[in-house]
Amino acid sequence: MAFSSSVSDRPHAASRWPLSPALLFALAFGVGWALFGALLNPGQPGDHFEQFTWSHSFEGGYHKHPPLPTWMLAAAIRLFGFWPLWPYVLAALCVAGTAVFTFLVARRLLGERLAGVAIVLWGLHFAFSWKGQLFNHNTVMMVLLAAAAWVALRAAAPRAGWGWWIALGVLAGLALLSKYQSAVGLAGLILALGLSGMLATTRARIGLALAVLISLALFAPHIAWVFHHQFSTLRYASTTALQLDAAGRVHKLLSFSAVHLRMLLPVLVAMLALLAWQRAAPVAAEHDDAVPQRVRRAWLFGLLGFPLAVLVVMCLVFGVRLQDHWGFQSVQFISLWLAWLLRARVGAATLRRLCVLALVIHVALMAAYARSVIDPSTLAGRGRPDQFYPAQHLADTVLTAWRQTTTCPLRFVVGPTYEGGMVSVYAGSNPPVLESGDPLKSPWVDLAAMREAGSVQLFHSADEAPAGTPPLQTLPFMPGGSATSTYDILWTIVPPQDPACVGAIK
Repeated sequence: MAFSSSVSDRPHAASRWPLSPALLFALAFGVGWALFGALLNPGQPGDHFEQFTWSHSFEGGYHKHPPLPTWMLAAAIRLFGFWPLWPYVLAALCVAGTAVFTFLVARRLLGERLAGVAIVLWGLHFAFSWKGQLFNHNTVMMVLLAAAAWVALRAAAPRAGWGWWIALGVLAGLALLSKYQSAVGLAGLILALGLSGMLATTRARIGLALAVLISLALFAPHIAWVFHHQFSTLRYASTTALQLDAAGRVHKLLSFSAVHLRMLLPVLVAMLALLAWQRAAPVAAEHDDAVPQRVRRAWLFGLLGFPLAVLVVMCLVFGVRLQDHWGFQSVQFISLWLAWLLRARVGAATLRRLCVLALVIHVALMAAYARSVIDPSTLAGRGRPDQFYPAQHLADTVLTAWRQTTTCPLRFVVGPTYEGGMVSVYAGSNPPVLESGDPLKSPWVDLAAMREAGSVQLFHSADEAPAGTPPLQTLPFMPGGSATSTYDILWTIVPPQDPACVGAIK
């Protein structure tokens, strides 16, 4: 049975703006989580400093990743001025966009009521709550894939214009420019279109071919950049996916699954509590079953089953060491499947009850997150403390030493992305960072100008400092008055060579 007007022509699926109470609830908390982190954290996640470091230049790519997220931050800075909180704002916008498009996809596949359940459950996933403040390549990839899924559903509907296929091609190209992993999600979309019967017509197949060509055209300049930069992004990806032996493959798959079950824990708690409440106060189950089963199964497999199957095959067959963050996109549509599992228990009162439960869980999670920022005992075993570190204090300490050395402004920082990024971003002027002291990672930094202007240099350890480096200062991080340092940052001042800069500011 092909995808027919019984789905695509339903008025609620296509023509009405999605001002659903459930969507508004999810939007409020999705945006709230991002802004909550901005207000609470004394520092920022390390991924933010990576984007700040790269945003000094619009490049065809960066040594670890394709360029789109960095372009977004760079554009915000150039259009509206530098602001340390830009990544949180962009994260909030991406989470909001993901919520809207996920709801639209759910409404077309599950109907209005189950879509409401799905979006409230979606908002409880750690990727869109606790980690909703992160602006990185996963954040941008997920909003683009959610948008691409909805546009693909619209493009394949009867009487849809060619503009939908063009839009799908643009979104797919942008998704590839956000993160290479998006290729798996895009392949899942094509699979869903095929298995659902939505490619049964010649027009649909031509539309898909057009979308593929547009996406490849958008991605082609980055491919050329990769060829001209020694395949740095591919080499980085290969170093993070080490080969495992047979026992290691099983162990990694189990540990990977455990991590993502933990990420789903708030969702599962809400579902169990809802089922218990429904038993105590049963309701007549209602759900929209206008979508043919073949279509729904095909799309749930393409959006969820296929990406998960790819990860399993990569780990068990090819021995790839799965990175935990790969699972965020792979399960970003899992709330649709979970809502469908609940369909026999969804009635008129269900969504109200689920929102009450979700409200309690969100507030409890926010309280736990606030404690994790404030309580130093939570830092044990974290390595670098990321958003827990008092970044402004570090920048002020370094700037004070700089101003005692020279009358000229700080124009360059040298060091690891995280430590150098903190000094640069919280110094207020956002000077360029020579990432890890490697010109290949920061080709926009003028080395001659840096030698003339001087710099602040930061290190993880004294062993990293090259010969001739001025004496290192140590800034320990001792949160809550603890007796031992959680994280030491080593730094030094390399004075300017410009004679006009000699002497301290009085």
